[in-house]
Amino acid sequence: MSFSRRFAAIAAAAVLVLAACSDDDDIAETGDGPTTTQAPETTTTAAREPTAPAELEQPAIWPAADVVFATPGEAAEDFVAEVLGVEPSLGAFRAGDSRSGEIEVFSPGEGGGSAVSRSLLLLRQLGPDSGWFVIAAVNENAAFTAPESGTEVPAGPLAVEGLGRGFEATVVLTARVVGAASELDMVITSGGALEDPEPFTETLDLSGATSGDTVLLLVRGGTGLESDPGDFGAIPVVIQ
Repeated sequence: MSFSRRFAAIAAAAVLVLAACSDDDDIAETGDGPTTTQAPETTTTAAREPTAPAELEQPAIWPAADVVFATPGEAAEDFVAEVLGVEPSLGAFRAGDSRSGEIEVFSPGEGGGSAVSRSLLLLRQLGPDSGWFVIAAVNENAAFTAPESGTEVPAGPLAVEGLGRGFEATVVLTARVVGAASELDMVITSGGALEDPEPFTETLDLSGATSGDTVLLLVRGGTGLESDPGDFGAIPVVIQ
């Protein structure tokens, strides 16, 4: 498949995810560009309030269904800190409708340099308590082309395909049950080393998951810097 056709497939997938997040309202921006190069002060204990187990209207990549975040910024910060393991550097929340929107994730900028956009988090209010959840991370340079977001898959080896780029062509693929502290599997593969991403085909082992689990699939381009999340994209799949 040509690069243009692969990119078209990724763009189409992103449109489907975005369509699930918005009504007919026009997008209203509440700010532009990165608003901070480090996480704003929040009361984490108050934000992460466990509730009774709940079903979500659609799969989300973060947090777990029984965790309630009162604001989209809190959900985005927790995702970046817990999943990517770096200090969050986030843009302003841009609302799509009354229950959804997006937040851009940036690198902090090496040596005080300009911040670089690394991905776009799509967020939505879900569940009985209308908590904020990250439902996908979209980046044309780090994306899964198969399986599709929200696909039901078995708890076993899962073939994945996509595009990625990274420092010295390093691309890291991980899978974890949403909300879990540790990963189910990690695979280091090769993508593009320069401006353009390159395709990859690998297998991730989901045998540690159980039926009904939502699993976060993450593709992330290596950067060689611990403080930089690198280009990344993420989708949910659901265990049959």
